[in-house]
Amino acid sequence: MITSDKIEEWLKEVEQRPESAPLIIQSIANRLRDLAGWNESLRAENIALIKGNRVEEYEQRIAHLEYQLDLLKRQVGSVLEGGESQAGGLQPVETISLIVYNPLGNVLRYTFASGELADGAVVGRLDGVLAPDGEPPRLLVIPSTEELLFVFTYGRVAAYPVESLLSVEPGETWDWAGSPVPEARRSKEMLACLTPVARLALSEFFIQVSRRGYVKKIVTSMAATILSQHYIGTGTVLPVDKVFETRLCGKESRVVLVSHEGYLLCLDAGRLPFSVEEAMRLGVTDHLVGAAVADPGKTILAMTQIGKLVALGDEELEITTLLKNRGKAIFSSQRRAQGVRVIGAAAVSEADWAVALHADGQVTLHAVSSLLGRGTLPVAGELLSFTTFSV
Repeated sequence: MITSDKIEEWLKEVEQRPESAPLIIQSIANRLRDLAGWNESLRAENIALIKGNRVEEYEQRIAHLEYQLDLLKRQVGSVLEGGESQAGGLQPVETISLIVYNPLGNVLRYTFASGELADGAVVGRLDGVLAPDGEPPRLLVIPSTEELLFVFTYGRVAAYPVESLLSVEPGETWDWAGSPVPEARRSKEMLACLTPVARLALSEFFIQVSRRGYVKKIVTSMAATILSQHYIGTGTVLPVDKVFETRLCGKESRVVLVSHEGYLLCLDAGRLPFSVEEAMRLGVTDHLVGAAVADPGKTILAMTQIGKLVALGDEELEITTLLKNRGKAIFSSQRRAQGVRVIGAAAVSEADWAVALHADGQVTLHAVSSLLGRGTLPVAGELLSFTTFSV
């Protein structure tokens, strides 16, 4: 604060040492500039409060925090009156939803209890044209209490509780014809991926990965804006590219990218760029088929179309700091020349389960421990899609 005593002190200083006058004037000018800036900030704040803009902003923040709390409650368990959590922490997953979806926006949901899991079981059959858009359907298995973010190729997003999606009955033959389209596509956009977001409050970043190996991260503090504006960005640079996966992760997470032609790249999530950059240098005919968040102790399991799997442990997942990197080959060039291709990859533990979509439409269930023990997944023809889940 500039007081009368301070001004008197400056005047005496100038009388005694005239050469100090320019420095004192410069100091006063800097101080006045700072005060003017603070005054403008306070003025803008007062105007916002008078107009109600700030109140509206705070209300939006509170609403988003309540939304995140509700998502956590579904996963962690209910909270007793008085604020004390129920004993036991994380609740066991009792009801699981298998989601089968395609880029046209068709979504099928099959629900089963975790106690019904049986190794090698056929849980359903997808009938008719399996890939009406030319791309195989994708699989996702999550708790029925989850919340899904529908991410479209032009960057639009929409959130839906899993339980709001229509489910198919056990024993039915599933068909895209007449299947639900929860969120209608607009213009030429396609459904890129479905992202579970129930643990949003426990995550640091959204990681967007494109089919051509481009990545970017977004801090989860932007989630309120993303959800209110229904837009997260395309995550692409090339006109022919499109977003492949959007994942939640922490600062210390490892992001593992796996390509169709059998290359793997392990990245440190904390070092990924906030703008879209090429992370994995892919061949002209190659594209990503797996983008997994691998916590310590997890194994990366890559599945080929012929049912052969490749498993890589912690010690084989070396983090690279160099972007525009092709990564390491996970099988030989001879197998690649013979036409072996990866159709999916995931980070797994031995207690996890896997689901596979076969070319004849069968959807089968498998214990990951059995797959790791055999090294193969039984298949008569070829596999189209593959995913894993925990219970």
